[in-house]
Amino acid sequence: MTVQHRSIGQVLDLLKDEFSDISISKIRFLESQGLIDPERNQSGYRKFTEADINRLRWILEQQRDHFLPLKVIKERIDGEDFEEVDGRGESGGDEAAPRSRTSGRPNPLDTGAVSVSLTLDELASASGLSRSKVVELEKFGLIEPLDDGALSHYGAEAVIVAKVAAGFLAHGLEPRHLRAYKSAAEREAGLLEQRIMPLVMQRTPKSRKQSQDVLVELINLGSELRLSLLRGALANHTGNRN
Repeated sequence: MTVQHRSIGQVLDLLKDEFSDISISKIRFLESQGLIDPERNQSGYRKFTEADINRLRWILEQQRDHFLPLKVIKERIDGEDFEEVDGRGESGGDEAAPRSRTSGRPNPLDTGAVSVSLTLDELASASGLSRSKVVELEKFGLIEPLDDGALSHYGAEAVIVAKVAAGFLAHGLEPRHLRAYKSAAEREAGLLEQRIMPLVMQRTPKSRKQSQDVLVELINLGSELRLSLLRGALANHTGNRN
């Protein structure tokens, strides 16, 4: 069967609704970094197969959904057999994301992100923030550098916080405004620690498993309660008075 090819412009048209920041220059940059490798025709124009497009879509999803920098994505590509990846960039044999054993919902303790160690500039690039805004996030305690005894490096949680903070900043909220979320999270964490501490102190594999199950369920319940209370507090502005 003849393999169908698309030009770089056709690939852009195909993916632009799904990925708003995609551009021809970005596709070319990903190729220059060795993440994609489309064929060329005799005139030197790129020819993208479905496999090329699937890989490109997967790369863009890793950037958008998991906030991964290119060097981490490259490591994952080099470590995976992409012949086993389906049209959406997901392995058909992979297990579903970890679930809470007590609620059936996603495990809130699992970020889905791989272990990373980014410099300040890399974190800024991965999150879309300026270097100074990342410094502000650290100043207000929203992110913390990894303690590796060298230059400041940041892990996966810092990438997630920075990416979310970028969304707040787009609506005019500054890092100092986000301290309220940190304070609320610390108070909630203290409450949950009190509940699981008796199990933690037993220091057995069984009690550790129980403490994790209880913690997952409490976090999920807290998320539901917090959202419901927030809806109620904003009812005057949303018209939702159910």
